[in-house]
Amino acid sequence: MGGVRQRIGGMVVLLSAGLLCAPSPALAQGTVSGRVAIQEKPGETTTDLAITVVFLVGKGGAARAPETKAQMAIIGRQFSPRVRVVTVGSSVEYPNQDPFSHNVFSTAAGAAFDLGLYGSGKSKAAHFRKPGAFPVYCNIHEKMTAYVVVVATPHHVQASADGRWSIAKVPAGKYELHVWHERAGEVVKELEVPATGLTDVDQKLDATGYKQVAHKNKFGKDYAASGVRY
Repeated sequence: MGGVRQRIGGMVVLLSAGLLCAPSPALAQGTVSGRVAIQEKPGETTTDLAITVVFLVGKGGAARAPETKAQMAIIGRQFSPRVRVVTVGSSVEYPNQDPFSHNVFSTAAGAAFDLGLYGSGKSKAAHFRKPGAFPVYCNIHEKMTAYVVVVATPHHVQASADGRWSIAKVPAGKYELHVWHERAGEVVKELEVPATGLTDVDQKLDATGYKQVAHKNKFGKDYAASGVRY
């Protein structure tokens, strides 16, 4: 085995080459945090900051993001939670906790699925294989709306009710910061994260142009003609 001979106190010592090459330190990681605010129409107040999704995508390529299994329960003719963020390849399960049937579906390009009609106490799941923000509906109840936000990064979070957010263990480097909200769309900006992390990464979104539009059922028709009502 190769090495280097070094004289120490009159003795010749053979140092292994492996000892001379110390391993490089792990890439420094820090916490990135900030706060989201939303500009509303005059006279309106923001009450849904907690559905904001914030994530970081590395400029040098996406970090490995493990697949997960998540849930959006159906209860009281609502999806709970209304917004769920998952990584690419993950599945979302929709357990029916209502005393009647539901039909969960999406017609979004890249994430279309139809779980069919299933009753109380049953559960079905859908897989999401591409990044994006995908609306999810029920074919029976037109007011049931949810979003699955699929990201290709492990560095993601949903904001708290006051708009504050924090992402831990972010390696130093250059990133794209993505901030998404149902009523304000997505804002993307470049961000350089030092080894010590970043604080006060604030972002204001604009929801003044948001208009709620009625969606169609899974057949592309108005809900008034869909038949079953309960």
